[in-house]
Order: sequence, then C-alpha cells, then structure tokens
Amino acid sequence: MVESIIGNYLMESGRLTQQQFRAALDKMDAVRVKLGLIAVSEGFMTFAQAEEVNRLQAICDKRFGDIAVEKGYLTDEQVGKLLKRQGDAYLTFIQALENDKLITIGEVSNVMEEFKLNKCLTNTELEDIKSDDVDKIVDVYLPEEAKDYEQLIAVAMKTLIRLVDRHASIIKAEMKPVQATAPMAVQEMEGEAEKWTNGFKEVNGALLTAASFFGQEDFETLDEDALDAAAELMNCINGLYASSLSGNRGSFLELLPPKYDVEGVDFSDQTACVVTVQIDGKLCEFATAKRI
Repeated sequence: MVESIIGNYLMESGRLTQQQFRAALDKMDAVRVKLGLIAVSEGFMTFAQAEEVNRLQAICDKRFGDIAVEKGYLTDEQVGKLLKRQGDAYLTFIQALENDKLITIGEVSNVMEEFKLNKCLTNTELEDIKSDDVDKIVDVYLPEEAKDYEQLIAVAMKTLIRLVDRHASIIKAEMKPVQATAPMAVQEMEGEAEKWTNGFKEVNGALLTAASFFGQEDFETLDEDALDAAAELMNCINGLYASSLSGNRGSFLELLPPKYDVEGVDFSDQTACVVTVQIDGKLCEFATAKRI
C-alpha cells in the first residue's frame, strides 16, 4: 500500500507522471533494494558515504557491506539488519524510482519531509505509512470518531490487496451519509446488540475493476452480473471480519444475503465511515455504518 500512497503524492506534486508511476509498480517485483539506499534511509550512513562505497565497489570485487564495515561506516550487526530489510515495500518502490533515475538517494529524505508536511503527518504516522503495515496505515487515515470501524476496514484493505490489486490503497476516510447516487453492493451483519451495513460504491471504475478481478471475468459495464461479483467480494470481507470477531472476542455476527443495485443503495439515515479506495488507478468507496 505504501508505494501507492507515496506514488500518488509524487504525481500530485509533479515529480512523477502516471506512466512513470505505473512503470515503477510493474518493476517492483524485480527490484532488489541496494544496501546503500537502506543505510541512508535508516540513518546509518550519509549520502556521501554511500556514494563513496558505491565508487569503491566499481573498482574492487567486494560487497557493499564489506566495504562499509572496512571504512568504519557500518558494523557487522548493522549490515545484518540492512540485509533483512531488502524486501521492504517502501524501499523497493524508492529503489525502482532510483533505477529509472526519477529520484536520487540524496533527495529521498527531503521528499519524505515534504510529504509529511503536505499530509499533516507526525513523525510516528510517517513511519507507520513507511512500514506498509495495513493496520497501522488504516489507523493513520481514520478520523477519531471512526475507530469502531478500524478492524473491519483493515480486513477490507488486506482482502483487496490479497485478492484484487496488490497495490490497492486508501486515499481518504471520512464520516458522512451514503446516498444512492451510483452502483453499489451492500450487505448487512447482525449481532446481539449491533447491526452493520457495509457497501462498495462505484466512483470512477474501481468497483468494476474489483468485480472483474474477483469474479475472474472481464466485465465491460457495472451491470447486475458485475455487481453480483462485487457483492460476493463484500461477503468475503464481512465473513473474514465476522470470523475474526468470533475467534478473538467470542462475538457473533450473522451475515445477511448481500444485495446490489445499478442505481445505488440508500442508507443515508445513518452516518457511515466512508473510505475512498484506489484500485488499479481508479476509485471506489467502501462504506460501513454500525447501529447499537
């Protein structure tokens, strides 16, 4: 998720084009993050020290870590820590950008500071986003009054990343009513003392994309067949959430049959937590409302 969050900011600020961003995402699987980038990112080395070690690597047959230890820039323990972080999603994305000469190691710290200030993040929130931990990122984005929905939204995002688009991300989260203004798939869950209404609402193509990926069919329009696939995706998310509640707290939620409508489903009589989700560069909304 972190790659899309940072990538969206870089496009907003004019540092990346949509084409460059998509190319970086496509290359992430093949990228192996250089130890120099990780060392500078972690504050173990300066940019100048990393560049010096890179130059030495070009003229002698030694690994980056070995040279850095010989120069006294790193310890063996630090090298071990850096090696473990070579699969880090944030650093992999930055490395993909650096490989295409779209950013330099020396620019990364300034760019991330600009991102933090632009999004009004604390240092801790920035680190939570860079960690690519879905639970932590959801906590950063949700308004204070939406904390009751945190676990469900985390389950929804993890499911979308696992089953639909590995680069799916949150754009924003807010509390507001949901009106029938666009195609929507909705499902209710009922417990002893609570009732949930959860739904996916189309914005500009992401729900159609999600339905196609999950239903394993190339739907051309968000018709009833596509919405039925979206409803099954909703049922999967709600089922995982209900199971987690049953296992962790002994709570029980019954899932009612999902419903859908090409004109939309109205549950504007209650305020919902509405999360704008990006899937394959397009948007939809995941809305959830709970009554006690």
